[in-house]
Amino acid sequence: MELNKIYNEDCMQGMRKLDNNSIQFIFSDPPYNLIGLDVFMDSRTYIGMARQRAKEYLRLVDYNGTVVICGRPPILAEIVLLMQEEGFIFTDWITWWKVDSITAKKDGYSKNYEVFAVFRRSPFSKFKHLPVPSKSGNYNANVNIGSIWKHCKISSQHKEGTKHPTQKPIKFLRRFIETFSDESDLILDPFMGSGTTAVACKELRRKYVGFEINPEYVNMANKRLETITEIQEKLKY
Repeated sequence: MELNKIYNEDCMQGMRKLDNNSIQFIFSDPPYNLIGLDVFMDSRTYIGMARQRAKEYLRLVDYNGTVVICGRPPILAEIVLLMQEEGFIFTDWITWWKVDSITAKKDGYSKNYEVFAVFRRSPFSKFKHLPVPSKSGNYNANVNIGSIWKHCKISSQHKEGTKHPTQKPIKFLRRFIETFSDESDLILDPFMGSGTTAVACKELRRKYVGFEINPEYVNMANKRLETITEIQEKLKY
């Protein structure tokens, strides 16, 4: 399969074409199965599909590789359990605090966050220290970045924004990719959407492969990649 390309096909069909243990890092941002936000289906069907993907992730990811899955509780909590049942080690729960966005509710707490669940293939996964100054008097040295990441929602009016309704900040993708991979490693995004993962890979000199069933989003992502290529070409001179 040709690398550094986004394929307009279902990720389960596409992933079967990839070699065992060929992927260093997987960033998976599937539809959340929330009424009014994306395609909604029976929760048992949704979890069944998530389990099928988990089996493929286990086949594909290298022994020292990592998988990050986006979502919200309670569905994501079930996915954490099934990923562990399939052989992954759950290691982190990163919360994206959307500082300028909230989903209003009358029968519960309104939502102003999303979650990234982090899974290792083994205890020996790659992890690059991303130091930040410690704010605690108990530490003199810098510490690893924390698990609550603040960022505004990426709307179509944002400087990064596209027409994709659930776009993730490229800052987050850069952070994940730098943490869990090295230059020239292969990154997989099964739900490529607007192409943020591919753009971050191109900027950070990683190889990538992605799948996206919506042709409009594939075109959108490819245009973003073309822009990055033009910028990189200009910087050579």
